[in-house]
Amino acid sequence: MSIYTKRKIFYAIWVLIMLSGPITIFRNVVLSQVLSSNLVLLNTFQRLTGTMAFSLIFMQIMIGSNMDKFVQILGSKAYRIHIVQGLLVYATAFSHPIFESLIVFTVSRKVADAFFVVIPSLNTQRDILLTFGKMGLALLTIGVVAAYFRTKPVFRKYWRYFHYFNYVVFFLIAFHARVGTDLGSLPFDSFYWAAIVIVSLTLMYKLSNPTFQIESQPFDYLA
Repeated sequence: MSIYTKRKIFYAIWVLIMLSGPITIFRNVVLSQVLSSNLVLLNTFQRLTGTMAFSLIFMQIMIGSNMDKFVQILGSKAYRIHIVQGLLVYATAFSHPIFESLIVFTVSRKVADAFFVVIPSLNTQRDILLTFGKMGLALLTIGVVAAYFRTKPVFRKYWRYFHYFNYVVFFLIAFHARVGTDLGSLPFDSFYWAAIVIVSLTLMYKLSNPTFQIESQPFDYLA
């Protein structure tokens, strides 16, 4: 198979994965309601950013853990894709809870209620699932800070170990996704479970492989 064909396959798979969330969401909403209701519109954007964040972190792990192979297929574009994709991971993950706060504010008209959305809680199962998402965002933020200050001695010393954050964040987002309404609907539900299996197998292989070398650039969001 030629390199050109492999590139076409990669881009096709990437696009299909990115579209799995939006296709599922728009299959489950009534367009007229989205356009006529601020709450439905905000909820739609919230769901879009959530599913996109999950899809992007999955692809970030796949590319990061197989960078040598992707460089052979994509050339130097593999690094640029990894960097841009990392920025999109953080952008979608950061904006996701903002839409939740806007929804709460739209309903209650109280700034305090919108603010308290970001406070972790373990009172109910739903609160626990929401807290998983907040933990994932916190780890992503630490990763961004580490990337920005990666030339500093403290961060340089442990820089390579930040690679594991990708895997932890992925599983936190996967648990958090259980609070959503789009799991159980195709095609996102099928991708969701396939992604969990693939990432789990990838992590087990990496941890059990004695020749495994931790990638040196796991969080190149700001490179």
